[in-house]
Amino acid sequence: MKAKMFTLVFLLFSMTFYAQEKRRDFSVGVFYGFGRNINKEDYFYNSHCFKLRISGVIKESKHFRYELFIQPQLNFVKHKLLNLNYVSEDLPDYIQKREEFGNLKSITDYVFNVGFVIKKSISERYDVFVLVSTGPMITDTETERLSKGFAFSSVLSMGIAINYSHFSFEFGPNYNHISNAGLQETNSGYSVLNFELGLKYRL
Repeated sequence: MKAKMFTLVFLLFSMTFYAQEKRRDFSVGVFYGFGRNINKEDYFYNSHCFKLRISGVIKESKHFRYELFIQPQLNFVKHKLLNLNYVSEDLPDYIQKREEFGNLKSITDYVFNVGFVIKKSISERYDVFVLVSTGPMITDTETERLSKGFAFSSVLSMGIAINYSHFSFEFGPNYNHISNAGLQETNSGYSVLNFELGLKYRL
């Protein structure tokens, strides 16, 4: 836990430093994404997310660009347990839990991610990229797979960026895993496949 917090602080400090030193390499973007769970037999999970991304370029060469970013995010989720046997009969209140989790729930997640992007230019206007990010989140509703409260959201993404003047339109799929790393009682987590698109403005 301490190592993760140290890494988070270090990345934030690094990005702030480079953004201050190189304002021309600083960008702000808004993103929208939607997705569903990969395992569709045990539970239903449908999400929509809105992200604000603040990025700073830390290194740039002829073909590659390396960026750090911070990203506050809101997830709006619909969730329902489909496989009632997932809630074990060993629990004293398993009937009540099956009934509770078997109803469609509306969930809001509050996420703050820190990430790293590698972009490769394939032409004057087009880039391809790979993105990784992780960070803490708060979920406001308990489910059979995750306790209410603190958790982590980790993302692996790839996509295409179309550049025009100071603007960049980005889109692509991503894989999102949500869990609390065993810090709370329930930690099966979610594995979600999303599609995301967004618009960035480079200062």
